[in-house]
Amino acid sequence: MNALPRYCTGIRRPVEHAALRSVETPEYALTSVLADMTTANRLRDREGLLLLTCRAVRATHTKVGE
Repeated sequence: MNALPRYCTGIRRPVEHAALRSVETPEYALTSVLADMTTANRLRDREGLLLLTCRAVRATHTKVGE
């Protein structure tokens, strides 16, 4: 039996490909992200710290998730 639902083929359509190309990923300055991480840590903001950790990874690696 197929694991994918019948409406999900797993193949990208040309419109999806064009839409994904048009979306720009934001660029984050690492120094700003680290400063914000320090502030979130002082405020004990765990969710903010998690978000900023992900942004720090994006700031250091250009091809995340590709």
